[in-house]
Amino acid sequence: DCSFSPGLIRKLVEALPPNANDESAWAASVLERNLLTGEQDPALEEQGGVYALIGSTGVGKTTSTAKLAAAFATRYGAANLGLITLDAYRVGAHEQLRTYGRILGVPVHTAHDRASLEDLLELLAGKKMVLIDTAGMAQRDSRTKELLEMLSHTSIQRLLVVDASSQGETIDDVINAWRAARCKGVILSKIDEAV
Repeated sequence: DCSFSPGLIRKLVEALPPNANDESAWAASVLERNLLTGEQDPALEEQGGVYALIGSTGVGKTTSTAKLAAAFATRYGAANLGLITLDAYRVGAHEQLRTYGRILGVPVHTAHDRASLEDLLELLAGKKMVLIDTAGMAQRDSRTKELLEMLSHTSIQRLLVVDASSQGETIDDVINAWRAARCKGVILSKIDEAV
């Protein structure tokens, strides 16, 4: 009913203690203990650094960028924050982040290629946190690989934004295509829309 894979269900059933009173509660506790989360780590805004939010179209990268920016600016001030957009594909994408930037009092810079991104990273090197909003594209889009190569700068940590309401197979495909294993972490968006 929870849409877990058959392999995971088999492992849970094989490990289920014979005297378990509530199988669902036991399974939930096992999954909680074995699921790596960043809950024990300091919040990203406390850590600082350069983060690029990547993922498919419409998953909430720009909104997640704005939320992280607002949390950081509230705590450390807008002067310590840099915002960059790479989203030159979607109509109005620059304006959406620029509106958030105006509200926070942070200018939004646009990078069109790797050279301009590296120039901006150098310009913003004194900032405690730099957030990079990227173009959304399908995980099977040929430009996905180009974007990942553009973000291969040593200072950039990637955060994969995943729509929690997507089907399991789609999420698996997204995780593989966007190379989640090489990301600093995964942000689950649209949790309120997920079962």
